[in-house]
Amino acid sequence: MTVELAHPSTEPLASRSPTTPAHPRWWFLWTTPGRILTIGVVLSALVIASAFATSTTINDRQDALTTVLNHTEPLSFAAGQLYTTLSVADAAAATAFIAGSEPRDVRQRYEQAITDASVAVTRASSGLTDEPMVQLLGRVNAQLSVYTGLVETARTNNRAGNPVGSSYLSEASALMQTQMLPDAQRLYEATSGRVDAETTASTRIPGPVILVVLATLLFGAFANRWLARRTRRRVNIGFVAGGLAVLIMLIWVGTALVISTSDSRSAKDTAAASLKTVTNMAITAQQARADETLSLIRRGDEDVRKQSYYQRIDTMQQQLSDYLSRGDAIDKGDLSDAEALLKRWRAADDRINAYITVGNYQAATQVALGTGEDDSTPAFDKLDTALTKGIAESRNQLRNDILNARRVLSGATVGAAVLSVTAALAVALGLWPRLSEYR
Repeated sequence: MTVELAHPSTEPLASRSPTTPAHPRWWFLWTTPGRILTIGVVLSALVIASAFATSTTINDRQDALTTVLNHTEPLSFAAGQLYTTLSVADAAAATAFIAGSEPRDVRQRYEQAITDASVAVTRASSGLTDEPMVQLLGRVNAQLSVYTGLVETARTNNRAGNPVGSSYLSEASALMQTQMLPDAQRLYEATSGRVDAETTASTRIPGPVILVVLATLLFGAFANRWLARRTRRRVNIGFVAGGLAVLIMLIWVGTALVISTSDSRSAKDTAAASLKTVTNMAITAQQARADETLSLIRRGDEDVRKQSYYQRIDTMQQQLSDYLSRGDAIDKGDLSDAEALLKRWRAADDRINAYITVGNYQAATQVALGTGEDDSTPAFDKLDTALTKGIAESRNQLRNDILNARRVLSGATVGAAVLSVTAALAVALGLWPRLSEYR
């Protein structure tokens, strides 16, 4: 039996076709369910991004205001106190010297001013971090010891009747006027400038937050419109609920930021400006008082002291006029009589200069230290009291404005987080029924 085998070339070949996937890659994203899912993911991401941007902005602003309230403003106030108390000490030292017997209240005023200056140096040193400012404060602290030594030497010689005491006191005052006060002024201006800068930073418009929230709302409106066309349902309850949650978050946070910005601007433009103006007037008044009393001690340069006194009084009158003309100036009531007090003080100084011109230093000293209504001391003391109250009121207003700017932001971070999660869940719940229609 013969078996015939077919030639291999005649065998039919199996059909071979290239294997291709049933669907192209990412095909699901181009389907209606895929697009619905993509919209849900993008919209939820935008909602979370809005909450993150909002919370970050609020936290940064709260941190900045806390830094101003707890660090920068107390440091600036300490520098201002140092600047003021040094002027007070110089004026009190000169007043005590010409009194001869050193009235107890004047001596106590000088000693208290030196103590307050030392305290201010300590407080400022604990908050300064800039090396140039640290060195500046250290120089003032070192000069303070030299100054008090010169004053005590002058006081000792004055009590012993030695004329050289006036030279020591003049040297002490020159040290104060030419070195210590300018250094203290630079320190005060630097620290108060930091208060202004940090307060201004808390008033900036949060542009990124606005863009992210607007993008979320616009994309949500687009998604709702697209979904309505695809599913023939005009309203998606989940989208509406999510949009309301984002809108509530926007109104809440926006209102809080507007109020906080308003309080911060009030702190900078009103309270801080008033504090600096009144502080400068108080320092100028003390320096003018020192000029007035030193003209009775350092005989021979009366004309120089008189010119300096008049220049300081003119400066104060201009500052006071500008301050009282402002509609938002703080504590204008206590300073309403300041212009009259300045005129009385200047009239008393004119009497002092008239007595000095004829060589009657005893009568001039009586006018400088007297307690009559036409003497210098009552006008100066009342003016100094009014300016001191103005400083206290301005500082209280400054801190209250900053505190209110921070307080109004409390709760906004937690609220934004809760509303954003609510919006994301509402979007998911609104899309789920539409996705479940596709099996």
